[in-house]
Amino acid sequence: MKALRRWLVVGLLVVLVAGALVPFLSADRLRPRIRAALETALNRPVEIGNVHVTIFTGPGVTVDRVVIAEDPAVGIEPFAYVESMRARVRLASLLAGKLAFSSLHLDTTNVNLVKLPSGPWNVQPWLDRPAASANSTRRRMPDISITGGRLNFKFGDTKSVFYISDADVDVYPNERGDLVIRFSGMPARTDRSSQTFGEISARGLLHAAPGGEQQLTMGLRLQRTAISEIVRLFDAHDLGVHGFTTSEAQLAGPINHVGVTGSLNITDVHRWDLMPPHGEGWTMHYCGVLDLASHALDLETFSNDPQPVSIKLAVADYLANARWTGRIQFHELPAASLLETALHMGAPLPAGVQVDGQLNGAIGYSNSGGLDGELVLGPASIKFPRAGKASLDSARLAFSNRNVALDPVDVELDNGQSATITGKYAFDTRDTSFRITSPQLTIAEVENGTGQVVETPPIPLLEKLRQGTLKGWVAFDRKDDAPGAWSGQYELQNAALTVAGLALPVRFATASVEMKENRIQISRMRARVGTVRIEGDYRYDPDDVKTQHLRLRIPELKLADLERLMLPTLRRNESFLARTFGRKPPLPKWLETRSVDAFVQVGALLNGETNLGRLQTHLTWAGPKIALSGSELRLDPMGASGDVTVTLTKASPMYEFTGSIENLPYRGGSLDVDGDLESTGLGDSLLLNAVSEGTFEGRQITLAPDTQVDRISGGYRIAPSAGIPRLVLSNLQVALGQDSLVGQGLSQPDGRIVLELMSGRRPVRLTGMLLPLRSEH
Repeated sequence: MKALRRWLVVGLLVVLVAGALVPFLSADRLRPRIRAALETALNRPVEIGNVHVTIFTGPGVTVDRVVIAEDPAVGIEPFAYVESMRARVRLASLLAGKLAFSSLHLDTTNVNLVKLPSGPWNVQPWLDRPAASANSTRRRMPDISITGGRLNFKFGDTKSVFYISDADVDVYPNERGDLVIRFSGMPARTDRSSQTFGEISARGLLHAAPGGEQQLTMGLRLQRTAISEIVRLFDAHDLGVHGFTTSEAQLAGPINHVGVTGSLNITDVHRWDLMPPHGEGWTMHYCGVLDLASHALDLETFSNDPQPVSIKLAVADYLANARWTGRIQFHELPAASLLETALHMGAPLPAGVQVDGQLNGAIGYSNSGGLDGELVLGPASIKFPRAGKASLDSARLAFSNRNVALDPVDVELDNGQSATITGKYAFDTRDTSFRITSPQLTIAEVENGTGQVVETPPIPLLEKLRQGTLKGWVAFDRKDDAPGAWSGQYELQNAALTVAGLALPVRFATASVEMKENRIQISRMRARVGTVRIEGDYRYDPDDVKTQHLRLRIPELKLADLERLMLPTLRRNESFLARTFGRKPPLPKWLETRSVDAFVQVGALLNGETNLGRLQTHLTWAGPKIALSGSELRLDPMGASGDVTVTLTKASPMYEFTGSIENLPYRGGSLDVDGDLESTGLGDSLLLNAVSEGTFEGRQITLAPDTQVDRISGGYRIAPSAGIPRLVLSNLQVALGQDSLVGQGLSQPDGRIVLELMSGRRPVRLTGMLLPLRSEH
């Protein structure tokens, strides 16, 4: 027994040493026989590199850099490139004095699967070989195994963009002569940089029936894969819909008409920029036909019970130039369920919106034509989280290419108001447009309603109105990710507009409004601000340097009322620091950006109860400066003209006037005045702070009860002194009959004025109140 054990140990050591040394031994003398055996097994010419003998994995050889040639009728490119091949020897062949292989294991293999223009695939003759008897098959065909390979598809001389990466393939005949196929791999495209599209695994049999027609029986599984990856595999466009899907299928039938049954599960459907919701997803059962010969697949969902959703899918020429179409049919589907999915996909709808109704119709999609189909909702009601409830009889959504359009739909609100709505939305570019038309709709309903349906910027003008109704239409258009623009044409009624700088809101009785590309035109405006009635037109143009343009007609305007309305603009409270250190108060934002160009006509300008005349002026308001140019004030026979500038940089306004007054009635005659005037403050302080300088000329003026001058002229200056305005007259020239008088004048603190004149060498002194004067000699 001890001797037997020693011999066993020695024998084991010999085997181990031999097994370790054999791979390093050259088998070049066996190269011709190994190459011939491989060509017989693969039925193709073969070129081989280095050859090594193996024992531990079974008697066999390892061959480096194997090139399996292609039939010249198929093409010039080899059938396969193999980095390393392990071939196991069939022992029975050695007993017969021949070399044959029972299995071939190919590592890092690049295989070209070629479809001839008028013939089968280049692997078809090789796959047909198991049609012989089981015994002969076992003798002739080895088991084939590929690990980590790449399967390319060619159609004639044109290589498809589709290929299979990281492919593991096992092909071998069983005892009955059927070809057993095991496969796993990742579909990919050559025009996508290093990107795969899920993983597919398959297990099955290819059986040759007595009539020669091959039958396929196989189980197929799609591992958990992103929906976007599957879409991009067949379509260059990304629909923006993301989620995950898994599928299992059973295939059975002849290769040109393989029956397919299986199930598909979809979870976490969402758009790329939204977080996916949690849920179990959908599971659908499907059936159909696969034509392996013409590369076509037709599938449709089925159920034992009527379902509100059914799907059909057709894919043609899926290996060369895939053309696919899908169609979803809806039958009395609760709109709430589809709304939830649409929200997850990023539809421009607010969270919390509720829809009660049913959907009917169908939506189709193809990689060549995009979307098509229609959905009909109704009767239905829609409730928004921060607005009221809307009801409709029917609404039709039409899908075309990558766009969806809402046909005109009549909507009735719970307050009895109604509107007609149309719209369009593009899934790929996020273009959005819609239009609301109404015979009468409150401004609040328009503002709240549009904000609830679509994320939009505020509606120009309407966003500033506190109340009122409109009659007409408004529309919104957005391209790509731009902010979008509003347009519209409507009549305003009983609306209130708060304007920064005015003490009271502008209340519109009626106004016609037109909007286009963020421009606003208001015509036939009838409104009031406090007790002041106004009429006219308004235009806003963001591209114009002076963005706001006005033409105002005011029947009657009291200066006191104008000052009260403008108090928020004219007077601003200073802070303690500003008063202490003399700092200039900061301008409010609205004043700093104010830009107005206006033409103003006033029918009667009143100072108290005194009518100063008709006024017209061109007003320019740029930031803290208001300029009235070309101003004319007329009250027959008097007329005044000039320019006025109001500066608002300080806490109190500063006024500057340059102009003239003609035919001012005075003491039975008339005066003409030319000059400049400056003043600051409000109310009575304007007179106390006034500074003026200029010239004057009078005609037929009664200076005293018994003294009337034919003409009087000179210069004047008004300036405050000790808090009281003082008037200084200079270069006086007076024509009295045949006499000519010259001199000057000065107002007194008690309100009197003294004129010192000379007639030749005779002094003449006139003194008295400014109105009337009396003579003193």
